[in-house]
Amino acid sequence: KTPIVSIRGFAKQLQNEGLSPEKRREYTDIIIRESERLASMSTNILLLAQYENQQIVTGQEEYELDEQIRDCVILLERQWSAKNIGMRLDLAPLRIYANPEMLSQLWINLIDNAIKYSNDNGHISIACSEAAGGVRVEIADDGEGMDESTARHAFEKFYRGDASRASQGHGLGLSIVKRVVELCRGTIGVKSEKGKGTSFTVSLPKADRPPK
Repeated sequence: KTPIVSIRGFAKQLQNEGLSPEKRREYTDIIIRESERLASMSTNILLLAQYENQQIVTGQEEYELDEQIRDCVILLERQWSAKNIGMRLDLAPLRIYANPEMLSQLWINLIDNAIKYSNDNGHISIACSEAAGGVRVEIADDGEGMDESTARHAFEKFYRGDASRASQGHGLGLSIVKRVVELCRGTIGVKSEKGKGTSFTVSLPKADRPPK
């Protein structure tokens, strides 16, 4: 169900005068949760539209990539702590010249995706290192994984694969990821196996600061 359908349906249920306080609280919680999902979906649609219409990357600066990834992990602490997920970080000190806001969206979406599809008490590994002519970042989880068909279509807009994945998210996060990587002239790959987890590998050119 889309968020708007759920909101409308449970709002109608709240008009039932004979509804118990427990049910009223349950339906209200659902409306709040679905409203938040709708707001997230709207934000991502606007963000993806912006990136799709963008041809060059502006607002670039030199900064510490490893520190940015750590900040993104901290930003999502509530989500991974709620599932008791262990975070394993292996982040080499790296400086990169890029648009920090754009790359932040990239890491947040990939880490959030890993959290969503991780099992309780699972683990997520994040590593960054210098690669030939650039940097390499790998974000891997040991969660539910994807079958071959789902992995092949993972970056398509609104694609959510099988029923277990369709119940989470809205199929836009990885589309944003793919577009950001394209704008940065990088590449992204995915390896996944049902029941054994998923690994995303991002390779980005280590662009030099332009001469003053």
